[in-house]
Amino acid sequence: MPSLGSISTTCAPEATEEVQAFANALKVLIHHVRPGHTMAQKAKAMHVSPPLLSHWLNGRRLPRPAAIGELSELALGGVTGSRDTAALAHEFTVLESLLQAARQSVCRRCVSGCTCNKTGDEGYRRNSSCNAPADKGYRRNSTAPPNPDFPARLAAMTAADRESHLLHLGGTVSEGDIGVCADILARAGMKAEMEVLIRAAESAGKDSTEIAIILGRLR
Repeated sequence: MPSLGSISTTCAPEATEEVQAFANALKVLIHHVRPGHTMAQKAKAMHVSPPLLSHWLNGRRLPRPAAIGELSELALGGVTGSRDTAALAHEFTVLESLLQAARQSVCRRCVSGCTCNKTGDEGYRRNSSCNAPADKGYRRNSTAPPNPDFPARLAAMTAADRESHLLHLGGTVSEGDIGVCADILARAGMKAEMEVLIRAAESAGKDSTEIAIILGRLR
């Protein structure tokens, strides 16, 4: 990963104005996360892969909302002085608002008339930046639909085996299946396990925006 000084000042061409605004604000605030560390070290501290962090900074993907709180904690942990802490906390609050706006924006190809909402064989694509629903809810590289009984199987495992299984699941199944699994875990009251699954998926470079869209549609 590049050093702090080599962070690109431009965003991906497909990024909307809202996504660009979020990415540009993140480029500024990332300097406050583990100052002096490389981008790879920052990504490790955030429990994501370096390529995924790069995607966030370039406006190619968007993090889950909870990631902003984690970033804020890392940054504020290295700040001394109540005035500096309050100012930085405010900047992260603004970043949360920018992320919300970015998630609600439409992709550039839809500006002149969106066709993404049409059902059919095209469905929802992994690299699309549009928050459009898929025809089947989840489909790219999808395996068999997740078994709704798997929370009970997880509960029967030891803590170590449960975490290992979730880490493997997050790195191997599609974004759509991860979204469905996360929804099942949330409904079963297993939010800690849901977080492990989503973190594992993001660390493996899975599209967090697509996972969030699928999860939001199911809840």
